[in-house]
Amino acid sequence: SFRDQIRRPDYAVGSILLGGKHVLTTTWYIWDISASRSSQDHQIGDRTVSFNADGLPSSSCQYDLANTKSLYLPRWTPSCFTEAYTNQSNFPLSRMQISHGLTAQLNLQGSAAAAKRYHLGSHPSTIEIGGKFRNAHKFANSFRDNYFPSGTGTPILLSDFTSKFSNSNYYNGAYKLGPNPNFFDIYKSFTADLATNPGNYTLTPDISSQFDLIEKVSAGYVMNTVDFNKIRLVAGVRFEGTNLDTVAPVFDANGNFLGNTKLNGSYVKVLPSASLRFALKHDTNLRVVYSRGFSRPDPQDIAQALSVDNTGNPILVGLGNPNLRPETADNIDVLFEHYLNPFGVITAGYFYKNLTDPIISHTFNNVTTGTFGGSTCSTTVTCRISQPVNAGSAWINGFEAAYLQHLTFLPGAFAGLGISANYGYTASRTSFGPDFGRTDHPRLVRNAPHTWNVSPTYDRGRVSIRVGLSYNAQNIVGYGDGTPGPFGDNYFYPHLQFDAQGSLRLAHGLSFVMYGLNINNEVFGFYNGSPQYMVQREYYRPTIAAGFRWSPLWENQK
Repeated sequence: SFRDQIRRPDYAVGSILLGGKHVLTTTWYIWDISASRSSQDHQIGDRTVSFNADGLPSSSCQYDLANTKSLYLPRWTPSCFTEAYTNQSNFPLSRMQISHGLTAQLNLQGSAAAAKRYHLGSHPSTIEIGGKFRNAHKFANSFRDNYFPSGTGTPILLSDFTSKFSNSNYYNGAYKLGPNPNFFDIYKSFTADLATNPGNYTLTPDISSQFDLIEKVSAGYVMNTVDFNKIRLVAGVRFEGTNLDTVAPVFDANGNFLGNTKLNGSYVKVLPSASLRFALKHDTNLRVVYSRGFSRPDPQDIAQALSVDNTGNPILVGLGNPNLRPETADNIDVLFEHYLNPFGVITAGYFYKNLTDPIISHTFNNVTTGTFGGSTCSTTVTCRISQPVNAGSAWINGFEAAYLQHLTFLPGAFAGLGISANYGYTASRTSFGPDFGRTDHPRLVRNAPHTWNVSPTYDRGRVSIRVGLSYNAQNIVGYGDGTPGPFGDNYFYPHLQFDAQGSLRLAHGLSFVMYGLNINNEVFGFYNGSPQYMVQREYYRPTIAAGFRWSPLWENQK
């Protein structure tokens, strides 16, 4: 199959904030009110054309294991490229999709807090209270017009269009680049054919991406801080109430629109926390913290927004879940920190989190029934459906350490050197519950067992340089069936990236700045079950940029 797409969404963002802070002898007050709105006119892919391989009677394309030398660059037999690139007349237009409509969000918010200093006996203390209210209205009035060939008339073929660009070094020469016609050439041909022969196409409107929700959050807190010589205690409690109203379209098993359904729900969370800081020595502290927090589901996940990609087999379907519950966590943290002179710090800590109703992404493979956004699942063209769900429970714990120091004790120009480094190890376990269909206990999503960063720095005179090396081990993105095969859990590939930036301060507030991102052209992608079952793999190449920055220096002139 072949797909060509034009991406020209129209974004708009605006906000206004009014606030103040009033500091008195023993008290202070702070308040703010704000309004913000963001919108997107047309979807990211506002027009998409698809060609399928209906004209190809059979295929001898095979995976070429013998010639595959890199996990990230699978090889294919020559017939794959002959069938796909040489005989483009075998690829008729199968769908023209045109997206319309607006997606927007409006937030109205206000907050206020006050604090007063006092003494608890001989110990200095501060009590603080505050509250916040937010009203968020998010909606999508978007829809798609899908034009499918009716089977009459002469089909539009991929071979009708010439390629407009080429790349002889595609994926460093590993693959031959396929046809690349200009989208507007195809669109012009389609609109002309539609105007002349409207009976050649069947129009299927799709409103499955529409939703509307209003989320109201009311929150308040009280917090008290007491200093006992070498011990500081901070304790408090936060109350959060959430009310959610949603409207989303409902469809039958054949994809027919049945009407809109309205759902609503509300809940209140009580979130206590306490922190103890022990001053072991003048430059050494030990912190022990307990806290409870929670995470709301993404609004679009609750409101049943639907996304469908039917350009391949299987059809990829993303579903929302109006029954999602917020995820709650009880956290324990222990942190040791030692400050270095003249500038630096060493930290090491342990953390543990117990999660209730963790929100995860689950993938259902080989679905053979149902219609989603005009695309029907069958035994010949199956669907892979991803949906956010609540797992039963989970826990995560781990260790982290960091070192930061400016090495001013070194001689001469070496005194500008510095180092920033950290490492984290985590272990986690998920228990899905009886309705999930799995009895194993995999790691939590987006929870890499090993992460680290190393960043040498140099700051001296007019020169400032930062170099960074960061690593994330493979980690689960969404859950499949848990096997090491192609229907297993979906993973990020491990990622090791090298970045650098530097600046040279010139005169009169002018600086020269240059940076490079992903200098080593590290692979980005996903796989199912085991690394050889690739789902997506991209090389985005390095990004190099340079320019001048001017920061005006305002000085008093006499």
